[in-house]
Formats: sequence, C-alpha cells, structure tokens
Amino acid sequence: MPADETDAPQLILASRSPRRQELLSQIGVRFTVRAADIEEGPRAGEEPATYAVRMALEKAQAVAATQGRGRPVLGADTDVVLDGR
Repeated sequence: MPADETDAPQLILASRSPRRQELLSQIGVRFTVRAADIEEGPRAGEEPATYAVRMALEKAQAVAATQGRGRPVLGADTDVVLDGR
C-alpha cells in the first residue's frame, strides 16, 4: 500500500500504475507515488525496448530532480508491441 507522508517510505514510485503499486505492496516495500510530468512518445525510428528504457529513466530523473529528497526513485515503463509496432 502506498505510504502516506508520515510513514517512512523506502522509495518513490515515479508511476501511477496500479499494477506497479500492487507489486511493490506485495513484497512489502513502503513507497509513495509521485508521477513524472514528462512528454511521452517514441522518437522517430526508436525501437520499443529503447523507448521503454528511456521513458523509465526520464520518469525517474524528473521525479528525483523535484521530489527525491535523497530517497531512491523507481521509474518504469511498459510498451505493448505487436508485429514490431
């Protein structure tokens, strides 16, 4: 379950994904949700795996820069690819 501000979260989740929140809760990680405000979309010719890694990194960096306060930030991204698209 996401931590509120009075708990001592172990990390900041840079995602609103209910599934990621569920997974962290299942393994007992205390966290707070701070979704990144970034432009999302693949670059021309960008491979799906490269795009997903770039998005995860950009989300984590954006949140860490404004709200990290010395805590680790977890960024993640999921893409669905069918026939290379």
